[in-house]
Amino acid sequence: MTARACCIAATLLCGLFPTGAYPEAVPSGPQQFKTSAQFSLAVQKSNVLKLGKSTLETKSAFATYTNEFFAGRTNALKIQFFTRPIEDEARAKLLKNDDREISKGGTVVLVLFLDQRNQITQANLTYVIPGTTVVRTVAWTPEQLTKYFSDYRFEQNRLLLKSKGSYTDSKEEILGLSWDTDLNIPVFDQTKK
Repeated sequence: MTARACCIAATLLCGLFPTGAYPEAVPSGPQQFKTSAQFSLAVQKSNVLKLGKSTLETKSAFATYTNEFFAGRTNALKIQFFTRPIEDEARAKLLKNDDREISKGGTVVLVLFLDQRNQITQANLTYVIPGTTVVRTVAWTPEQLTKYFSDYRFEQNRLLLKSKGSYTDSKEEILGLSWDTDLNIPVFDQTKK
């Protein structure tokens, strides 16, 4: 073998074996949606919401890239968190926007509105437990977005997001929302053309 042929063979063989330079293998099946995230709601004063604290510890998340908001003028990542694992049947239903069964017992939806470069411009959080639904814009200023969503990467079919934060509303109601997420999940394109 010539020196050039040996060099080419060695290069090809190196590509066959994993090294520490590449990310870990992406899980498949229900494992691809597995995540650990915690959300809390504390209501101190309200005429409509039950007073007290509640917490949702979620086990899975499902993300879609969508233009369903603002009459299709804005793209967003809609991340749904569930207290149960996402099996194949639930995944099929979620792709058809049917989350009724898997949402029983509580769910959280985090919507990240994106600009043309897929950078976050606003974050809305919806917290749902039986008998209570709270929807709030939790971040919209550059300072808030940097503070809560600086560890974010979206590459059209994959979302990596570590976010920890809290939001307090003290106008007509006094309540607080907090979250702690660590995601590495697939994203399904659901944009309407």
